[in-house]
Amino acid sequence: MAMERPGGLLARPPVVVIAGGVLLGGTVVAMSWVAAMVALMMLSLLALPLLVSWLGRPLDELARRRMLQWTIASFFAHLAFGMIITNLSGTFAVLRSDAFTYHHLAIRMVESWTSDLPFPRLPAGKEGFYYLLAGLYRVFGPFTAAGLVVNAAMAAALVPVLTDLTRRLFGVDASRYAGPLIVLMPGVFIWTSQLLKEAAVLLLIAVAANAAARMSARMSPSGLIVATASLALLLTFRGPVALVVAAGVVTGLVLAKREVFAGLGTALGTLSVMAIIVVALGVGYEGFQSATGSDLQQANIVRQDLARSANTGFDHQVDISTTRGAFSYLPVGLFNFVLGPFPWQIQGVGQLAMGPDVLVWWFLLPSLWRGLTTGFRTKGRAVLVLVLPALISTVMLALVIGNFGTVVRERAQVVVLLVPFIALGLALRAARSGPAPQEPVPAALATGVTGAATR
Repeated sequence: MAMERPGGLLARPPVVVIAGGVLLGGTVVAMSWVAAMVALMMLSLLALPLLVSWLGRPLDELARRRMLQWTIASFFAHLAFGMIITNLSGTFAVLRSDAFTYHHLAIRMVESWTSDLPFPRLPAGKEGFYYLLAGLYRVFGPFTAAGLVVNAAMAAALVPVLTDLTRRLFGVDASRYAGPLIVLMPGVFIWTSQLLKEAAVLLLIAVAANAAARMSARMSPSGLIVATASLALLLTFRGPVALVVAAGVVTGLVLAKREVFAGLGTALGTLSVMAIIVVALGVGYEGFQSATGSDLQQANIVRQDLARSANTGFDHQVDISTTRGAFSYLPVGLFNFVLGPFPWQIQGVGQLAMGPDVLVWWFLLPSLWRGLTTGFRTKGRAVLVLVLPALISTVMLALVIGNFGTVVRERAQVVVLLVPFIALGLALRAARSGPAPQEPVPAALATGVTGAATR
């Protein structure tokens, strides 16, 4: 009887496997966008577990595994939805209208780098995403899939960053809700999945908030560098928002410290390093100039354009070009920004995507209130590094935005700062309604979490 060769099937791969490998290799070579997508997916699937491993060090193995699962699930969900939206036509194509602008302008940037064509003019305070996309196109080719993979990776990175931020402030029990929250909120998911700058903006805000929370507990050079670098980069993606978030973070650092001089020293250090990055190195300098050069008259022009440019506009007759006009409209603007749009203000099938986001947001508002009140009571002024940036951003956006479609999109920048409070509120509700845990959340906040926040 003939003896089997060592290795069995491993020594003689089936013809089907060989043919499949050749076919797959030929497909990747023939379809360059597939090659770019696969390469960036592999890099993302290497980077994301490393981020989870680093930020999840204080957690037990089960919690780290849960964080990793939500991170990877978020990556693939964002990528799949982004690919679908990018190839849609018809009614829902309105969701990707801005993506065309980014795509074509990035292609023109690459063409100017490789030929004698003039460099396109970029909007100040918004050039960051254009450079990111053009850099990807220069390396991998002008394929939207490259940008979608990177956006999916940045959106997925929100899971470990916000989980770690929530743990530092409110403990492990609350941090379990942070990842699912940022993944499943409809508005955040829809806008961060597309070829837009939302994923980068939210990630930079979350990173800055995470670093600020670290510095409020203990000043460190690494936290200082991360906070200032992320805020400087944010100036290149969305200048006005970066400026108000930076103002809120710096003020929060001053007030979060029990020792006034320690808080002032931390704030001055943050401003000094950020000034070096922005002024000396030029990162975000144009965005800073554009944001600081704006006034109420320019804000009124922006608001009028948003209110009249689409059928989701509201209060187009409002004038906020004066201080009196801005203050008189602010209560109405805050009401619309925080709670809108209402069901009767959603018009047409293309705007139905706003409905689920509003319903989920309304459902989470009681948990947000519960988390805010408990956070202030148990952590005191330490929560101001998140509350003040969220509050200042809300006021600015409530005045400037006159379009409900933009409200849903821009509100995510405030929501990302409030996720830890919502997570705490959900944890408190679960602790009260379910079986009593070994260590209730309020007790954890009062005792053990104080030490965790300093790690």
